Amino acid sequence: MLVNYLFLLISRSFKNAKEILPLSLLRYKALQMIGTQRSGSNLLRLMLNQLPEMFAPHPPHILLTFYPLLPVYGNLENEFNFKALIEDVCTLVELNPVLWDDKKFDRAAIFSRCGKRRLLEIFIRMHEYKCAQKNKSVWCCKSLESVIFLDAFEKEDYKPFIIYLERDGRDVAASFKKIMVGEKHIYHLASKWKKEQELALNYIASLPDDRFMVIKYEDLIANPEKIMRQLCDKIGLAYRDEILNYYASDESHKTAESGKMWANVTKPILKNNAHKFEKELSRDEIAIFETVAGDVLERLGYQRVLQPPAHLHFSDEQLKAFVEENKQLKKLALAKADTGDLQKRKAQNEFIATLKAKVVSV
Repeated sequence: MLVNYLFLLISRSFKNAKEILPLSLLRYKALQMIGTQRSGSNLLRLMLNQLPEMFAPHPPHILLTFYPLLPVYGNLENEFNFKALIEDVCTLVELNPVLWDDKKFDRAAIFSRCGKRRLLEIFIRMHEYKCAQKNKSVWCCKSLESVIFLDAFEKEDYKPFIIYLERDGRDVAASFKKIMVGEKHIYHLASKWKKEQELALNYIASLPDDRFMVIKYEDLIANPEKIMRQLCDKIGLAYRDEILNYYASDESHKTAESGKMWANVTKPILKNNAHKFEKELSRDEIAIFETVAGDVLERLGYQRVLQPPAHLHFSDEQLKAFVEENKQLKKLALAKADTGDLQKRKAQNEFIATLKAKVVSV
Protein backbone atom coordinates (compact mmCIF):
# COMPACT_ATOMS: atom_id res chain seq x y z
CA MET A 1 0.00 0.00 0.00
CA LEU A 2 2.84 2.37 0.82
CA VAL A 3 4.29 1.73 -2.65
CA ASN A 4 1.03 2.90 -4.18
CA TYR A 5 1.10 6.06 -2.08
CA LEU A 6 4.65 6.83 -3.17
CA PHE A 7 3.71 6.25 -6.78
CA LEU A 8 0.89 8.74 -6.40
CA LEU A 9 3.28 11.28 -4.94
CA ILE A 10 5.52 10.94 -7.96
CA SER A 11 2.88 10.73 -10.64
CA ARG A 12 0.47 13.39 -9.39
CA SER A 13 0.85 16.96 -8.20
CA PHE A 14 1.56 17.59 -4.51
CA LYS A 15 -1.94 18.98 -4.21
CA ASN A 16 -3.56 15.76 -5.41
CA ALA A 17 -1.21 13.66 -3.29
CA LYS A 18 -2.27 15.54 -0.18
CA GLU A 19 -5.89 14.81 -0.96
CA ILE A 20 -5.13 11.09 -1.01
CA LEU A 21 -2.37 10.51 1.51
CA PRO A 22 -3.24 10.12 5.19
CA LEU A 23 -1.74 12.90 7.29
CA SER A 24 0.57 10.48 9.08
CA LEU A 25 2.51 9.98 5.83
CA LEU A 26 2.84 13.69 5.06
CA ARG A 27 5.59 15.91 6.39
CA TYR A 28 4.92 19.54 7.14
CA LYS A 29 7.59 21.98 8.22
CA ALA A 30 6.76 24.12 11.25
CA LEU A 31 8.15 27.57 12.06
CA GLN A 32 7.76 29.16 15.48
CA MET A 33 8.46 32.81 16.27
CA ILE A 34 9.62 33.66 19.78
CA GLY A 35 10.42 36.90 21.59
CA THR A 36 8.05 39.70 22.61
CA GLN A 37 5.08 41.19 20.78
CA ARG A 38 5.44 44.58 19.07
CA SER A 39 8.71 43.36 17.55
CA GLY A 40 7.59 43.12 13.94
CA SER A 41 6.00 39.69 14.08
CA ASN A 42 2.94 40.66 12.04
CA LEU A 43 5.17 42.27 9.42
CA LEU A 44 7.27 39.11 9.20
CA ARG A 45 4.20 36.85 9.21
CA LEU A 46 2.63 38.70 6.32
CA MET A 47 5.86 38.64 4.34
CA LEU A 48 6.20 34.90 4.88
CA ASN A 49 2.55 34.39 3.97
CA GLN A 50 3.37 35.62 0.45
CA LEU A 51 5.31 32.42 -0.19
CA PRO A 52 3.15 29.87 -2.04
CA GLU A 53 4.20 27.05 0.30
CA MET A 54 3.45 29.00 3.49
CA PHE A 55 0.44 29.13 5.81
CA ALA A 56 1.12 31.90 8.34
CA PRO A 57 -2.14 32.77 10.10
CA HIS A 58 -2.80 35.41 12.71
CA PRO A 59 -2.39 33.64 16.07
CA PRO A 60 -5.25 33.07 18.52
CA HIS A 61 -2.55 32.21 21.12
CA ILE A 62 -3.65 28.61 21.58
CA LEU A 63 -0.84 27.57 23.93
CA LEU A 64 -0.92 30.77 25.98
CA THR A 65 -4.66 30.43 26.47
CA PHE A 66 -4.99 26.72 27.13
CA TYR A 67 -1.91 25.59 29.06
CA PRO A 68 -3.16 27.37 32.22
CA LEU A 69 -6.64 25.90 31.63
CA LEU A 70 -5.62 22.25 31.33
CA PRO A 71 -6.74 21.35 34.89
CA VAL A 72 -10.31 22.01 33.72
CA TYR A 73 -10.12 19.11 31.26
CA GLY A 74 -8.75 16.47 33.61
CA ASN A 75 -7.04 13.37 32.27
CA LEU A 76 -6.61 13.86 28.52
CA GLU A 77 -6.20 10.13 27.99
CA ASN A 78 -9.94 10.06 28.58
CA GLU A 79 -11.47 10.41 25.11
CA PHE A 80 -14.35 12.59 26.29
CA ASN A 81 -11.98 15.03 27.98
CA PHE A 82 -9.64 15.20 25.01
CA LYS A 83 -12.50 15.82 22.58
CA ALA A 84 -13.76 18.60 24.87
CA LEU A 85 -10.35 20.25 24.66
CA ILE A 86 -10.33 19.92 20.86
CA GLU A 87 -13.79 21.50 20.71
CA ASP A 88 -12.72 24.50 22.79
CA VAL A 89 -9.43 25.04 20.94
CA CYS A 90 -11.25 24.94 17.61
CA THR A 91 -13.81 27.43 18.91
CA LEU A 92 -11.05 29.79 20.10
CA VAL A 93 -9.50 29.81 16.62
CA GLU A 94 -12.86 30.28 14.91
CA LEU A 95 -13.52 33.33 17.10
CA ASN A 96 -10.15 34.95 16.38
CA PRO A 97 -10.59 38.62 15.35
CA VAL A 98 -8.42 37.89 12.28
CA LEU A 99 -10.05 34.81 10.81
CA TRP A 100 -7.92 31.99 9.42
CA ASP A 101 -10.66 31.49 6.83
CA ASP A 102 -14.43 31.04 6.74
CA LYS A 103 -14.31 27.27 7.16
CA LYS A 104 -15.07 25.52 10.44
CA PHE A 105 -12.73 22.86 11.76
CA ASP A 106 -13.81 19.27 11.40
CA ARG A 107 -13.44 18.23 15.05
CA ALA A 108 -13.49 14.52 14.24
CA ALA A 109 -10.75 15.00 11.65
CA ILE A 110 -8.55 16.82 14.18
CA PHE A 111 -9.14 14.04 16.73
CA SER A 112 -8.23 11.35 14.21
CA ARG A 113 -4.97 13.13 13.40
CA CYS A 114 -3.78 13.36 16.99
CA GLY A 115 -1.31 10.58 17.76
CA LYS A 116 -0.88 11.85 21.33
CA ARG A 117 -3.49 13.24 23.68
CA ARG A 118 -1.75 16.51 24.44
CA LEU A 119 -2.54 20.19 23.89
CA LEU A 120 0.62 20.62 21.83
CA GLU A 121 -0.52 17.79 19.56
CA ILE A 122 -3.83 19.57 18.89
CA PHE A 123 -1.94 22.79 18.17
CA ILE A 124 0.28 21.06 15.60
CA ARG A 125 -2.45 19.03 13.91
CA MET A 126 -4.78 22.02 13.55
CA HIS A 127 -2.13 23.91 11.62
CA GLU A 128 -1.39 20.85 9.49
CA TYR A 129 -5.10 20.35 8.85
CA LYS A 130 -5.30 23.88 7.43
CA CYS A 131 -2.14 23.30 5.39
CA ALA A 132 -3.79 20.30 3.77
CA GLN A 133 -6.90 22.34 2.99
CA LYS A 134 -4.90 25.18 1.50
CA ASN A 135 -2.31 23.09 -0.38
CA LYS A 136 0.58 24.34 1.80
CA SER A 137 3.60 22.46 3.08
CA VAL A 138 4.99 24.90 5.68
CA TRP A 139 3.22 26.68 8.53
CA CYS A 140 4.31 29.43 10.87
CA CYS A 141 3.01 30.34 14.31
CA LYS A 142 3.75 33.95 15.22
CA SER A 143 2.59 33.67 18.83
CA LEU A 144 5.81 35.06 20.30
CA GLU A 145 4.77 34.37 23.87
CA SER A 146 5.13 30.67 23.14
CA VAL A 147 8.67 31.38 24.35
CA ILE A 148 7.40 30.52 27.84
CA PHE A 149 6.45 27.00 26.71
CA LEU A 150 9.76 25.96 25.19
CA ASP A 151 10.26 23.36 27.91
CA ALA A 152 7.09 21.65 26.68
CA PHE A 153 8.47 21.65 23.13
CA GLU A 154 11.54 19.78 24.32
CA LYS A 155 9.63 17.42 26.58
CA GLU A 156 7.25 16.41 23.79
CA ASP A 157 9.99 16.25 21.13
CA TYR A 158 8.50 19.04 19.03
CA LYS A 159 11.22 20.60 16.90
CA PRO A 160 10.01 23.59 14.86
CA PHE A 161 12.40 25.96 13.14
CA ILE A 162 12.75 28.88 15.55
CA ILE A 163 12.71 32.52 14.47
CA TYR A 164 13.83 34.71 17.35
CA LEU A 165 12.68 38.28 16.71
CA GLU A 166 14.69 40.89 18.58
CA ARG A 167 13.76 44.55 18.94
CA ASP A 168 15.04 47.28 21.22
CA GLY A 169 12.98 46.71 24.36
CA ARG A 170 12.51 50.42 24.91
CA ASP A 171 10.78 50.71 21.52
CA VAL A 172 8.71 47.65 22.40
CA ALA A 173 7.65 49.36 25.63
CA ALA A 174 6.81 52.63 23.85
CA SER A 175 4.66 50.69 21.39
CA PHE A 176 2.77 48.79 24.10
CA LYS A 177 1.96 52.01 25.93
CA LYS A 178 -0.08 53.15 22.91
CA ILE A 179 -2.29 50.09 22.37
CA MET A 180 -5.14 48.52 24.32
CA VAL A 181 -3.46 45.22 25.21
CA GLY A 182 -0.44 44.29 27.28
CA GLU A 183 1.36 45.75 30.27
CA LYS A 184 1.44 49.52 30.59
CA HIS A 185 3.81 50.56 33.38
CA ILE A 186 7.41 50.78 32.25
CA TYR A 187 8.61 48.56 35.12
CA HIS A 188 6.29 45.73 34.08
CA LEU A 189 7.09 46.20 30.40
CA ALA A 190 10.82 46.01 31.12
CA SER A 191 10.46 42.96 33.37
CA LYS A 192 8.38 41.04 30.82
CA TRP A 193 10.68 41.93 27.92
CA LYS A 194 13.79 40.95 29.89
CA LYS A 195 12.32 37.58 30.90
CA GLU A 196 11.23 36.69 27.38
CA GLN A 197 14.57 37.62 25.81
CA GLU A 198 16.43 35.54 28.38
CA LEU A 199 14.19 32.54 27.71
CA ALA A 200 14.73 32.92 23.96
CA LEU A 201 18.49 33.35 24.26
CA ASN A 202 18.86 30.35 26.55
CA TYR A 203 16.80 28.19 24.22
CA ILE A 204 18.57 29.00 20.96
CA ALA A 205 21.90 28.45 22.71
CA SER A 206 20.90 24.77 22.95
CA LEU A 207 19.94 24.44 19.26
CA PRO A 208 22.07 23.54 16.25
CA ASP A 209 22.57 26.34 13.73
CA ASP A 210 20.12 24.86 11.22
CA ARG A 211 17.25 24.99 13.75
CA PHE A 212 16.99 28.74 14.26
CA MET A 213 17.56 32.23 12.93
CA VAL A 214 17.81 35.48 14.86
CA ILE A 215 16.24 38.49 13.15
CA LYS A 216 16.65 42.00 14.49
CA TYR A 217 13.62 44.15 13.75
CA GLU A 218 15.89 47.08 13.00
CA ASP A 219 17.74 45.01 10.36
CA LEU A 220 14.48 43.75 8.88
CA ILE A 221 13.07 47.23 8.24
CA ALA A 222 16.43 48.59 7.03
CA ASN A 223 17.12 45.81 4.52
CA PRO A 224 14.07 43.55 4.17
CA GLU A 225 15.14 41.81 0.98
CA LYS A 226 18.49 40.78 2.43
CA ILE A 227 16.95 39.43 5.64
CA MET A 228 14.14 37.60 3.85
CA ARG A 229 16.54 36.01 1.38
CA GLN A 230 18.60 34.76 4.32
CA LEU A 231 15.50 33.39 6.04
CA CYS A 232 14.16 31.70 2.91
CA ASP A 233 17.54 30.08 2.33
CA LYS A 234 17.62 28.85 5.92
CA ILE A 235 14.15 27.27 5.79
CA GLY A 236 14.68 25.83 2.32
CA LEU A 237 12.20 27.92 0.34
CA ALA A 238 12.79 30.01 -2.76
CA TYR A 239 12.75 33.77 -2.22
CA ARG A 240 10.10 35.64 -4.20
CA ASP A 241 9.77 39.36 -4.86
CA GLU A 242 6.11 39.16 -3.81
CA ILE A 243 7.34 39.01 -0.22
CA LEU A 244 8.02 42.76 -0.27
CA ASN A 245 4.51 43.48 -1.58
CA TYR A 246 2.92 41.97 1.54
CA TYR A 247 1.05 45.23 2.27
CA ALA A 248 -1.14 44.78 -0.82
CA SER A 249 -2.20 41.23 0.11
CA ASP A 250 -5.69 40.21 1.17
CA GLU A 251 -4.26 38.91 4.45
CA SER A 252 -2.70 42.31 5.23
CA HIS A 253 -5.97 44.12 4.60
CA LYS A 254 -7.92 41.57 6.62
CA THR A 255 -5.49 42.02 9.52
CA ALA A 256 -5.60 45.84 9.38
CA GLU A 257 -9.40 45.82 9.34
CA SER A 258 -9.45 43.73 12.51
CA GLY A 259 -7.68 46.22 14.79
CA LYS A 260 -6.11 49.67 14.73
CA MET A 261 -2.94 48.32 16.34
CA TRP A 262 -2.25 46.54 13.03
CA ALA A 263 -3.03 49.51 10.76
CA ASN A 264 0.55 49.79 9.50
CA VAL A 265 0.53 46.36 7.85
CA THR A 266 -1.16 47.82 4.75
CA LYS A 267 1.75 50.23 4.27
CA PRO A 268 5.22 49.62 2.86
CA ILE A 269 7.90 49.05 5.49
CA LEU A 270 8.44 52.05 7.76
CA LYS A 271 12.22 52.27 7.57
CA ASN A 272 12.41 54.95 10.25
CA ASN A 273 10.39 52.98 12.80
CA ALA A 274 13.26 52.66 15.29
CA HIS A 275 14.62 54.66 18.24
CA LYS A 276 11.16 56.13 18.76
CA PHE A 277 11.43 55.62 22.51
CA GLU A 278 13.90 58.52 22.69
CA LYS A 279 10.95 60.88 22.07
CA GLU A 280 8.10 58.80 23.46
CA LEU A 281 9.51 57.70 26.83
CA SER A 282 10.42 60.09 29.60
CA ARG A 283 13.91 60.15 31.07
CA ASP A 284 12.52 58.56 34.25
CA GLU A 285 10.92 55.74 32.20
CA ILE A 286 14.18 55.12 30.35
CA ALA A 287 15.99 55.01 33.71
CA ILE A 288 13.55 52.40 35.03
CA PHE A 289 13.77 50.29 31.87
CA GLU A 290 17.56 50.39 31.75
CA THR A 291 17.78 49.55 35.46
CA VAL A 292 15.56 46.49 35.03
CA ALA A 293 16.73 45.26 31.63
CA GLY A 294 19.86 47.18 30.69
CA ASP A 295 22.01 44.06 30.87
CA VAL A 296 19.85 42.32 28.26
CA LEU A 297 19.78 45.42 26.06
CA GLU A 298 23.57 45.33 25.99
CA ARG A 299 23.63 41.57 25.43
CA LEU A 300 21.54 42.11 22.29
CA GLY A 301 23.77 44.95 21.08
CA TYR A 302 21.61 47.94 22.04
CA GLN A 303 23.30 50.86 23.75
CA ARG A 304 22.08 52.38 26.97
CA VAL A 305 20.98 55.99 26.71
CA LEU A 306 21.84 56.96 30.25
CA GLN A 307 25.49 57.28 31.13
CA PRO A 308 26.63 56.44 33.68
CA PRO A 309 24.19 53.49 33.64
CA ALA A 310 21.05 53.89 35.72
CA HIS A 311 20.93 51.69 38.83
CA LEU A 312 17.72 52.65 40.60
CA HIS A 313 16.61 50.94 43.80
CA PHE A 314 12.90 50.13 44.04
CA SER A 315 11.44 49.88 47.53
CA ASP A 316 8.58 47.51 48.35
CA GLU A 317 6.28 50.52 48.51
CA GLN A 318 7.36 51.66 45.04
CA LEU A 319 6.83 48.19 43.56
CA LYS A 320 3.32 48.06 45.06
CA ALA A 321 2.63 51.49 43.57
CA PHE A 322 3.88 50.27 40.17
CA VAL A 323 1.44 47.35 40.32
CA GLU A 324 -1.50 49.62 41.10
CA GLU A 325 -0.51 52.13 38.43
CA ASN A 326 -0.17 49.33 35.88
CA LYS A 327 -3.72 48.18 36.67
CA GLN A 328 -5.08 51.69 36.27
CA LEU A 329 -3.22 52.27 33.01
CA LYS A 330 -4.62 49.02 31.61
CA LYS A 331 -8.15 50.10 32.50
CA LEU A 332 -7.54 53.49 30.89
CA ALA A 333 -6.23 51.85 27.72
CA LEU A 334 -9.39 49.78 27.42
CA ALA A 335 -11.59 52.79 28.17
CA LYS A 336 -9.90 54.73 25.35
CA ALA A 337 -9.90 51.81 22.91
CA ASP A 338 -11.79 52.00 19.65
CA THR A 339 -15.28 50.55 20.13
CA GLY A 340 -15.03 48.74 16.82
CA ASP A 341 -11.81 47.03 17.89
CA LEU A 342 -13.39 45.97 21.17
CA GLN A 343 -16.44 44.60 19.37
CA LYS A 344 -14.27 42.49 17.06
CA ARG A 345 -12.55 40.93 20.09
CA LYS A 346 -15.69 40.58 22.19
CA ALA A 347 -16.77 37.08 21.22
CA GLN A 348 -13.33 35.56 21.71
CA ASN A 349 -12.72 37.45 24.96
CA GLU A 350 -16.07 36.34 26.37
CA PHE A 351 -15.33 32.75 25.39
CA ILE A 352 -11.92 32.88 27.14
CA ALA A 353 -13.55 34.43 30.23
CA THR A 354 -16.04 31.55 30.32
CA LEU A 355 -13.19 29.03 30.18
CA LYS A 356 -11.22 30.81 32.91
CA ALA A 357 -14.27 30.85 35.15
CA LYS A 358 -14.23 27.04 35.09
CA VAL A 359 -10.74 26.98 36.62
CA VAL A 360 -12.11 28.39 39.87
CA SER A 361 -14.46 25.44 40.22
CA VAL A 362 -11.80 22.79 39.59
